[in-house]
Amino acid sequence: MKYVDYKRVPIKHFDADKRVRSLNLQTLVPYTLEEVVAESSRCLGCGLCIQGCPARIDIPGYQIAMANGNIEDGLKINFEKLPFVEVCGDVCPHPCEDWCILDDNKGSIATRHIKKYISENTPDYKEVLKVKVQDLGGHPSVAVIGAGPTGLTAAFYLSINGIRVNVYEASGRPGGVMVHGIPPFRLPREAITKEAEHILSYGSRIFYNTRIGKDVQFEELLKENSAVYIATGNWKPTRIKITGEELQGVYHALEFLNKINSGEKIDVGENVAIIGGGFTAYDAARISLRLGAKKVTMMYRRSAIDRPGYPSSNAFEELDEAEEEKVIFDWETSPFEYVGENGKVKILKYWRNQMVDSGRGRRQPVPVKDKEYSLEVDTIIEATGQREDLSFIPGEIMEKLATTTTGDLVVNQYNMTSYPGIFAGGDITNKRKDIISGVGDSGRASMGILLYLKELGKIQRVPKRLTNYEGGPYSTTYYDMEGKEIPDSFPSPTEIKE
Repeated sequence: MKYVDYKRVPIKHFDADKRVRSLNLQTLVPYTLEEVVAESSRCLGCGLCIQGCPARIDIPGYQIAMANGNIEDGLKINFEKLPFVEVCGDVCPHPCEDWCILDDNKGSIATRHIKKYISENTPDYKEVLKVKVQDLGGHPSVAVIGAGPTGLTAAFYLSINGIRVNVYEASGRPGGVMVHGIPPFRLPREAITKEAEHILSYGSRIFYNTRIGKDVQFEELLKENSAVYIATGNWKPTRIKITGEELQGVYHALEFLNKINSGEKIDVGENVAIIGGGFTAYDAARISLRLGAKKVTMMYRRSAIDRPGYPSSNAFEELDEAEEEKVIFDWETSPFEYVGENGKVKILKYWRNQMVDSGRGRRQPVPVKDKEYSLEVDTIIEATGQREDLSFIPGEIMEKLATTTTGDLVVNQYNMTSYPGIFAGGDITNKRKDIISGVGDSGRASMGILLYLKELGKIQRVPKRLTNYEGGPYSTTYYDMEGKEIPDSFPSPTEIKE
């Protein structure tokens, strides 16, 4: 008699010394089919993980498929909610794993690693999926602003439901943060190309090097389309604003990563300091090593247990992988001045912080200014956040759009803003600001747009599922509609979420 081994199948790492000599060598060794079957067989099917997934993927469903070695069903179940299976197999923060009932015992199911196996072993999605493009009784046009994961996800689900989709992208290639922000050693460029081309193959038109507000006015989009979906992401850097920030060798992480990902050569020198403790900071630190830095120090104002994402499994993994590559961590620090020589940064001055319980949740860092510290540097990279840039929206329209105190757009349960016909998703609407959350937003927004188009009389019916296959459906979960009838009328935009 054969029993299931409930201990997690180990995820192996490529050698760290070899990794830091290549911009393209990934960290994790992929599972074999035997390992995938063994790992998927551990799943108890409880479904708690679905609650942890922002896109509500039927995770137990594809675990069952892969426990039987059925890659085709595994792919189809993912695609009902996620058109970026390979991308998320590489970089999803997998919050679902933190919900796994096995997490505190034998180790959570390695959902991301299994997803990666499924996608990498399906070279031609279209041939396997056999998606049925729906005719909903009309083919109105919808404008999507931004060809990142959020915008392209909406383009996919709308186009396979017969909607004419026009995507406007400011850069010369699709992918958004996937190509401009995430380094190739974490996310292979061929994975992005494969999935973006597949999405666009269903008929979406894409206009590259087109800036809304400059090349095309926002009002034109509203006039020429039945709905507009804003998926621009957050690309406006947040700087520390301290003395010396203008010196040569000081970058914001967005600028730095975009330059490297665009093929530009940057001499970072031997000593690099990263200001910040989020996942962008980790990317900047690890790519600096691959550019030849001998010493990379990540400086964060809070303690290790107060860092972004802690105590998620993804936060532990990011820290472990960086420590393997000998990134140095200096917690509880506050830079206050960059000192240069002949216009080039040379010294970073900082204070040590004390973490203080303010009585309002997260502990706050308070600089202890009675002693100053310094660090020799050749390059400083500020990974201190970024925010939305909605300057392309005319003032008279912006006045009617509800926003949060931080400037994010407020949307209802179907991601429609307070302005009828304008929908939004991704980093400009949600708090998590990661790819899988943007995908989840776009699933809800796609259904919301279809409901809105039906209300306008542009289409005759709304599907119960966004994705239909010749042999499907496969999963048992819907976009926020689990077992419920589709509402007769579109929900009021006053029913908002933050």
